[in-house]
Amino acid sequence: MKWFSFLLLFFTFTAVSAQNIDEEDIVLYKKQRYGGLNLNMNGYGFTGTLAKYDGAYKLWLLNADLLFVKHEKETKTWSPINDPNARPYFYGKQNSFFTLRTGLGRKIVITEKLRKKSGVQVAYNWQTGPVFGFTKPVYLEIIYTTDTPIQQYYLEVEKFDPDRHYIDNIYGRASGLRGFDQLKFYPGAFFKFAFSFEYSNTKERLKGIETGAAIDVFAKRIPIMALYSEDSKNPKNHQLFFSLYINFFFGTKYDQK
Repeated sequence: MKWFSFLLLFFTFTAVSAQNIDEEDIVLYKKQRYGGLNLNMNGYGFTGTLAKYDGAYKLWLLNADLLFVKHEKETKTWSPINDPNARPYFYGKQNSFFTLRTGLGRKIVITEKLRKKSGVQVAYNWQTGPVFGFTKPVYLEIIYTTDTPIQQYYLEVEKFDPDRHYIDNIYGRASGLRGFDQLKFYPGAFFKFAFSFEYSNTKERLKGIETGAAIDVFAKRIPIMALYSEDSKNPKNHQLFFSLYINFFFGTKYDQK
């Protein structure tokens, strides 16, 4: 009977100690910050989010995305001169286009990891707000020949002009730093909806993926591709951009309650 009482007391003490350890392991936080890489149907970019808890399973989101947007008709082209120093370019591309989204949204946790360090937290979120679009002219290296008995080639850096620059006289892409003094602004709005899967194995760290869909709408068409005189050759520039995307994010929880 004494041994039974001792064992009962021992197991009771062990269970209480384990329970206290588990309870101590639960740390509540007020905020999150995370960011990472965005890959989407129209290009790629970077994303960052600040989140604040509004209850146990809801968060307010403040998000920013910097994205480099491509046109579906972009085709990589090389110079007709077999020169390894010539950089590839996209024939017919008149402007590079990038966007800055700044939005507010909500995140709802569907399944919480709780104490399972190897578990996965599943949530969904939506975000909306203004999007700021910017175009930058494309500059190319153009081939010219001298008016001498022995023709020699030389290069000039010029802004792409579809009426003067063709595949047979384009040497390659110029420095991407050219044209930033000629940015044009295109305002718009966006909306996106996504599911996120967070699988970090530490309580204060964040690591996971987010996958969803986004729509960007601008006040006018964005002139990414040049328009030629022949209608049959004109690629269609867009005013609305739809894409499916995936974010790879990492971050941290902070500001303990």
